[in-house]
Amino acid sequence: MPVPVQRDPEQTRRALAAWLAARSPRAGEVEVGPVRVPGAAGFSGEILMCDAEWTGSGPPRREPLAVRVAPTGHRVHPDDRWADQVRLLEVLDGTDVPVAPLLGHEPDPSVLGAPFLVMRRIEGRVPADLPSYHREGWLAALPPHRRRAVWLGGVEMLAAIHRLDPDALGLGFLDRPRYGTGHLTQQLAEYTRFLPFYGADGNRTATTALAWLHEHRPEEPAPPRLLWGDARLGNIVYDGETPAAVLDWEMAALGRPESDLAWFLHLDRHLSEGIGAVRLAGLPGRAETVRHYERLTGHAVRDLEYYEVFAAFRFCVLTARVTRLLEESGIMPPGTDFPLHRNATRLLARVLEEAADRCGGTAVPR
Repeated sequence: MPVPVQRDPEQTRRALAAWLAARSPRAGEVEVGPVRVPGAAGFSGEILMCDAEWTGSGPPRREPLAVRVAPTGHRVHPDDRWADQVRLLEVLDGTDVPVAPLLGHEPDPSVLGAPFLVMRRIEGRVPADLPSYHREGWLAALPPHRRRAVWLGGVEMLAAIHRLDPDALGLGFLDRPRYGTGHLTQQLAEYTRFLPFYGADGNRTATTALAWLHEHRPEEPAPPRLLWGDARLGNIVYDGETPAAVLDWEMAALGRPESDLAWFLHLDRHLSEGIGAVRLAGLPGRAETVRHYERLTGHAVRDLEYYEVFAAFRFCVLTARVTRLLEESGIMPPGTDFPLHRNATRLLARVLEEAADRCGGTAVPR
């Protein structure tokens, strides 16, 4: 679900053309084509697509561009950490993790009304969330063995990210010590503080899950790894069955890799079981995914069940925020029974019940 259009397309086109020309005066004039919003974009950031052509003294040069604009009116997270996202993309561009090349960024909000960055658009296909790739689309149309390759390619992207050395890359800026020490401590403290911001403070399943997460928090052995944050098939551009680019780093952090792996598994579970869809044949299951990840990284996965509750809780909270934004923007009347949040809450209750059964007792309010 894309962010609603927040700007005049023609004015935006002219502003981008002037900005690009000013950054490369030797390349001559810049012509920017129509600006459009991709239908498969997420709700947490404004994405604009366009093509630019430089007409200097040499042969014309054309570039497909993706412009990401910092969130303003439609902010899913209480702190967008925009500067950290830009800095992380600059760092990752020199690693084995494929990201769209960053062509430039603008911190001055006067150009487009908010800071923005411009990337070279990577052509390819992305598994869709809406409608779920388990129900239709290019992934569903593939034979099972090719679906398997797509899934394992996603796991390989997780492994590539987690093999990076945060200290060597200078990624300490992703730490959030004002919320405590360690990723879990920081995240749980932040969600506890901002639950009303997300609109989830009245959700009994979410508040019960948060209490359970505090009570059962596992150790966080050092050193932490880089976490993608929004690790899922829908944030990967594929060239055939091969990942060509990893997208969306706004939830990046430092912590235990199980956090990413659990999110990857849970978001797929939401898009199948969570919405009542049959999971595609050929996609490896949880156990095989974990084994493949462990072979790729040499990391023995531990406490995955805890991190799956953590993933289900975070997704429930984020969908509560999206529901609030839809109501505030007038897209959806207040009080509407929004399936996204309802399904996320139901699946959280199921995941929490499974965890409670393993630990003994009942964790979900009756």
